[in-house]
Amino acid sequence: MEEFIKSDLDFEDNELHLLMLALQDCFEDNQINFCQTCKTIYDIWSYCKKSYFKAKNNEYYNSYKLLAKFGFDKKAVNRYKQCYERFVLQGANVLLNDYKDFSPSKLFELLVLSSETSDELVKKQFIKPTMTVKQIREYIKTLKDGSDKAEKVIEDTTINEDDIPMAYDPKQEYEYSYFETKTKNQLLNIVWELQKAYQKLKSNKEKKQKND
Repeated sequence: MEEFIKSDLDFEDNELHLLMLALQDCFEDNQINFCQTCKTIYDIWSYCKKSYFKAKNNEYYNSYKLLAKFGFDKKAVNRYKQCYERFVLQGANVLLNDYKDFSPSKLFELLVLSSETSDELVKKQFIKPTMTVKQIREYIKTLKDGSDKAEKVIEDTTINEDDIPMAYDPKQEYEYSYFETKTKNQLLNIVWELQKAYQKLKSNKEKKQKND
């Protein structure tokens, strides 16, 4: 896990300030509460999504810039977010039963696989918590959707998901593999863009019919 960097930042928004204190508590507890860390980072990202907040030093922060002040770069933020979405039993803040014996570093390695693939490999014990990080990484490279796809997913984890709607063009045709590499939140943003594009087309059609 990352080393938490203490900061004296104080936010005008009280709820955000409490979330940052909760993140600090995760690390002060011997840095072992991985599930709570994933959840808190996810909550901070969700709370700040598409918004900027001003600290009492009059500087503005979005989720990535804010968390960078505490030692989490963009890649780390996305890894923790994805671990929360995929491996944490939400509401209970414990790892799903199949993944409970995996260390955080080993769970990070599994993120390059689709949820379906990692679930199947873990259930069939092709990938086990007793394997080293290096062994897991080397095994993944041998898979059909391993090394090539893994590079794409690793690249995508550095993307600010707030930029996804701008990066996705509803008028363009995409291969199925494009969507396979996207996270749940990225896919939601894409669906939102498609809905807006549909509403625009519908509105233009109605205007044209009225004019005719």
